[in-house]
Amino acid sequence: MAKTPNKILIVDDEEVIRNICQRSLESRGYTVQLAENGIKALEYLRQESFEVVFTDFKMPMMDGIELLEAIKRDHPHVEVVIMTAFATIESAIYAMKEGAFDFILKPVKPDQIRIVANRCFDRIKLGEENKALRLANEKLTELQNMKNKFIAITSHELRTPVSHLKGYVGILADEYAYQLSDQEKKQCMQVISDAILDLEEIVTNMHNLIHMESSETTLKSEKVDIAGLVQQSVSAYQLTARKRKQEVKVGASAEKLVVTVDRAQIKGVLNELIQNAIKFTPDGGKIEVSAQRDGDYCLVCVKDNGIGIPSSEQGLIFEKFYEVQSSDHHSSSKEAFKGGGLGLGLPSVRAIVEAHGGGVKVKSGKGKGKGTEFQIFLPINGQKKSRKGRQLNS
Repeated sequence: MAKTPNKILIVDDEEVIRNICQRSLESRGYTVQLAENGIKALEYLRQESFEVVFTDFKMPMMDGIELLEAIKRDHPHVEVVIMTAFATIESAIYAMKEGAFDFILKPVKPDQIRIVANRCFDRIKLGEENKALRLANEKLTELQNMKNKFIAITSHELRTPVSHLKGYVGILADEYAYQLSDQEKKQCMQVISDAILDLEEIVTNMHNLIHMESSETTLKSEKVDIAGLVQQSVSAYQLTARKRKQEVKVGASAEKLVVTVDRAQIKGVLNELIQNAIKFTPDGGKIEVSAQRDGDYCLVCVKDNGIGIPSSEQGLIFEKFYEVQSSDHHSSSKEAFKGGGLGLGLPSVRAIVEAHGGGVKVKSGKGKGKGTEFQIFLPINGQKKSRKGRQLNS
């Protein structure tokens, strides 16, 4: 419902009072609606948005205090002013406790009505400014926490490859390096190469996420055999899985399911989810990847029988730099059980899938063997109009 600025509702069973208030307020640019009793006033409040209500104290059907209580219960943002010729200290105190902004004694004076209305809107404006300031402070706190977490996790992630680079470059640069065999030199170069690839991956993940979230990346869409892409990703992680005595296999998948996607981006999504499943599944666990048609969408599932994700954290895992375990116990390993990462993997997954017009859903329980299933929905015929993609319920 569209909100009309500076809109006031006048409630009084005396027509002359309603008209005086209306003329006084409309002369100052306010939009005014009139109601002859509290029941009618509540009907208007359900249909339209008002910032301020001026109400008589004594009315048939519903008195001013009853109306005040109903307004503060159902429309707490609305300022209420009581008008009465029968005010007592007790009634005034009670009304103020119930949330009334002010009391006006009858007979009402046009100038007094305008002054109180102006004060009401000053208070509303101040409240909106305070709310904006509070939200800005919350955002700053969130950014500060994110920065601190980024620094903590990035230092962990960078330390290992940088240490390897420093150590093995030092070995090759040492004056006794000539004593190394060709095989030993080759091993040193392999460690250096792996460290460079790790650093490159960190930079690439950050770059991809930033560009995906800002819509600056153009998808290079093509027709892709999704089952074949699943098979490629599963095959790429067989060696890693064998080191952990895990079984990674392709589940029941539709044959010749062709989807219009960016091949490289979706392969990155599959790789991230499989790698994630390996990290959070104990040694000897099982991981299954499948692709099926689901209406106009392709449904890709990555399912494991690992430790699961607590329900309280399932809404957080797609946040940047978030990790299920504390960053104080961060591990940079991509293979070890509960190994860590930058915390950009799942946010990147969601950003990429939503850029394709799809959606991501997670099903999980907490505890050994409960496991987790990530479901990726991709429109078969290419990107949909809505960037946010398919709306999914957990």
